[in-house]
Amino acid sequence: MNNHRIIILLLAAAFFIITGCTPKTTSDKIDALKQQVEADAKTLQRIEDKEFAMLESDFRHCDSMLQYLNETQLDASFDKLNLTQAYLQQFKDVKPLMVSKMDYLIVQLDNLKSDAESHYLSDSLVLVYLDTESKVADTLHKQVDYFQDRFHKCQHSLDSLKNSWK
Repeated sequence: MNNHRIIILLLAAAFFIITGCTPKTTSDKIDALKQQVEADAKTLQRIEDKEFAMLESDFRHCDSMLQYLNETQLDASFDKLNLTQAYLQQFKDVKPLMVSKMDYLIVQLDNLKSDAESHYLSDSLVLVYLDTESKVADTLHKQVDYFQDRFHKCQHSLDSLKNSWK
């Protein structure tokens, strides 16, 4: 009886090791990449809806306060406000292109998955295309991280400005 349990445990362990260590299929890799792009698209929208909106509002408030500052406060504030304004403008300019690229990439990944599953493309060609799409997705992910980081730093900077005027 104990030998049977040991054999069953060994077989179960071997099964979990084998299934846990098998590489993802190409279809799984495409799905994972698509999920990453969709998550980045949601994050980008959240950045626009919350962080961008709040930062833009605080920027306008700080900008309207410049007329009440003394020269020292004005000099200290000017660079921070210019930098914030530049990041806000950059986001306004780049975000539509990022959304367009994300939408296009999702379509490309759907098409690639369909072509891979139907064997329209060879496995090696699918991997080449997947590598290319992965690079685009990584670039977009880095852009999302970039804006999230910059907006966080600018918000902190504007908060410290507002506190210094009190």
